[in-house]
Amino acid sequence: MIELWLMLGALLLPLAVCIAWPMLRRPRKPVADSEGGAADNAAESIARSTQAALFREHEAELEASRASGAISEKEFKTLRAEMARKLMVEEHASYRLSGVRGGGRGLLFVLAFAIPFCAVGLYLSWGAHGDVALYRDIVSSQSGATDSVAEASITQRLRERAESHPDDLSSRYVLAQRLLVSNDLSGAVKQYRYIVARQPQATHIRAELAQALFFASGSKMTDEVTDQVNQVLEGDPNNGTALGLAGIAAFEREEFRAARDYWRKALAQTTSGSGAAQALSAGVARAERAMAEAGMDDDADAPASAVVASSPQQPSSDAAGADSIRVQVSLSPAIDAAPDTPVFIYARGTDSPMPLAIVRLTAADLPAEVVLDESRAMMPGRSIETVDQVQVLARLAVKGNARPAPGDWQGDVVTLKRAEFAQPIAITIDTEL
Repeated sequence: MIELWLMLGALLLPLAVCIAWPMLRRPRKPVADSEGGAADNAAESIARSTQAALFREHEAELEASRASGAISEKEFKTLRAEMARKLMVEEHASYRLSGVRGGGRGLLFVLAFAIPFCAVGLYLSWGAHGDVALYRDIVSSQSGATDSVAEASITQRLRERAESHPDDLSSRYVLAQRLLVSNDLSGAVKQYRYIVARQPQATHIRAELAQALFFASGSKMTDEVTDQVNQVLEGDPNNGTALGLAGIAAFEREEFRAARDYWRKALAQTTSGSGAAQALSAGVARAERAMAEAGMDDDADAPASAVVASSPQQPSSDAAGADSIRVQVSLSPAIDAAPDTPVFIYARGTDSPMPLAIVRLTAADLPAEVVLDESRAMMPGRSIETVDQVQVLARLAVKGNARPAPGDWQGDVVTLKRAEFAQPIAITIDTEL
């Protein structure tokens, strides 16, 4: 923001100098030093001398008239006083005219300050000051230089902008991504739907919509998720997000070869060495292990087929391995919750509140056992495979908000090192926030 004000100052300062220059220029240089000033001074002096000479001439005439007896002493004093009064009036008028220049300088002085201030006021009222400030805050957020209060403020301002500027799809897209990362899945889905409805050809946004729908359904491949993935792959066969979801769908159907091929293709679109590449590589290895256990021929590299709708499957208890965590979640009998109340089970890093893997259930599903692994990752490149220690939580969201809120219920936070990932854990939701 400082740069903006410096730029405005740089633009307005020349204007102020141009306006104030006439008033600043005269005091620095005596009037007699300039030709115009000397001429004005000489004219004023001549005028005053002429008026004094006329006064003395008329005064001499009056004295001659008095001496000759043409006028009395009383008349002489009266006429002389009248002449003196006229002389004073004329000299006062001369000074007043010469002082107009000083009044003009005062006006210029006022304008030099009034115009810049008015310009700044009009910019704050009509300009894009708020948009510039919001953009700078978003950049600070992306660099990790903001706290939770600032993050909430940015999200709220983006919501307000989405309402006041419904055609600003760029700001709405940033809002959708923030809601997805903050685990407000229903809000993210709503914003993604709005954008896709107006830009159906934007396959990368449709892919993110499919991802948000996947998480919102409790990490299940629903018919809608499958339909969105198919539409993305028809328009962009190399979309990494859609390929990752297609691989998950194939793996759930136990089509391990197809899952491996999808993930291999997605891996080819990913930067080598990145977190996303590591997660996809782990998925490929997992699919290949499943192929070996099922006795599938590794040489039969048939191309992966289109994704088809499949019924949701809960992860089996033997799915947990070195890079997955098996969690048994139950609800305290003392808690009376509506059956459709959301329950979030997730693992997060010890250095960030963002989930690395998450499963969404409802109170009616408990008690239940879930597996947190790379297939449950919220964002590409961020999974439990990329960290050495995690915290596992289970929370009953009474108000349906993905963010923890007063009135929610939560179980004990379990901290696990990588060597402990394979050990099953149990969490009972029994503490009110």
